Amino acid sequence: MFNKPTPDEIKNWVCVHETTMEHDAQMVRNYLRDQEIPCEILSKKDSSYLVNFGDLSVIYVYVHADFEEQAKKAMKEWQDGEISLEDDQEETND
Repeated sequence: MFNKPTPDEIKNWVCVHETTMEHDAQMVRNYLRDQEIPCEILSKKDSSYLVNFGDLSVIYVYVHADFEEQAKKAMKEWQDGEISLEDDQEETND
């Protein structure tokens, strides 16, 4: 009956994550920004309805096309739980 919404095609930007939860999109955006990857959130959430599921509440995280590969690698690490803290440990030891 209804088609699943797809991310908008935005010149020079690529969708790397979609969710229905605002906090999930915020965490992904913060993680990518910590990796120095420019990113933005595009919310398709319909404010007329108080729902957090389905087609009325899709939220997308976009990165600049120049950072697509770096962002996809970071997202895979995020999803697999393989985030390295080596850089953080080196900074605290200095």
